[in-house]
Amino acid sequence: MKKKQNRYRPDKARPLKILKFWGKTVLTLLLAVAAVVLISAGLSRSYYALLEAPWLRLEEVRINGLKHLEEGLVLNALGVPRNACVLNLKMKELAARLESLPQVRSVIVRLDLPTRLVVEITEREPLAMVQADELLLLDKDGTLFARTTRDADPERLLITGFSGKGLKEGDHLPREPLEAVRELAAALEKARQWLPVQRISECQWRSGGFTLFMAQTSLPIDFGSENYGEKLNRLQRIFAMLGERQWTGAVKYIDLNYGNRAYVGGPFPAAKGA
Repeated sequence: MKKKQNRYRPDKARPLKILKFWGKTVLTLLLAVAAVVLISAGLSRSYYALLEAPWLRLEEVRINGLKHLEEGLVLNALGVPRNACVLNLKMKELAARLESLPQVRSVIVRLDLPTRLVVEITEREPLAMVQADELLLLDKDGTLFARTTRDADPERLLITGFSGKGLKEGDHLPREPLEAVRELAAALEKARQWLPVQRISECQWRSGGFTLFMAQTSLPIDFGSENYGEKLNRLQRIFAMLGERQWTGAVKYIDLNYGNRAYVGGPFPAAKGA
């Protein structure tokens, strides 16, 4: 019969086993930490080596979509030095710099690896100039996006009647006048062969629509708020008739807001036999 082992006798080897277990565990952790440090150092060294690599240097910036903006202005706003490392370039940050230009509607910046930066710009399309408290460019979406001067853009239609309305750069033109400006600008574009914008000094907006003032004579022409294409055709016939009769200098006022008719005011000579 075997002798039973005394379960209550203390195991003298147990503390040594526990010490060995924790020793191995700590050693494993230390080795793991050391490996992570070595790998990190290697990756860091590799990363900085890549930053210094000549084949990752920016050699070209290609800008597409420019219509009115100058390339130098875009490059200055971009602020990327030649030979910069492409790994340091942040596309969102570069796009934000260009979007701060008032003439830019949208922009996409991307890398064309290995050495080219491509910028795709969509510019705002100026529709007219609006004389608010300062002279501002108006785009097709109705945004007053940049200050300007008459000398800087003499071929642009000038819209007045908004001084003292509190409009400033970045604001939007109200819907009613904006729709009228769009229609008028489109009609004048079709009529530019006989009535170029340079012959119009201003288009004054009021609640009833537009009054155009001719550049050389300051002749006011009431256009109302709709059917600008038809009214321009009628105005062309009126100008032709006045020229034939040599009455052009006698005209003081033209009102085209009379349905299919027009009112031409002035001290015209009496008809013969009257």
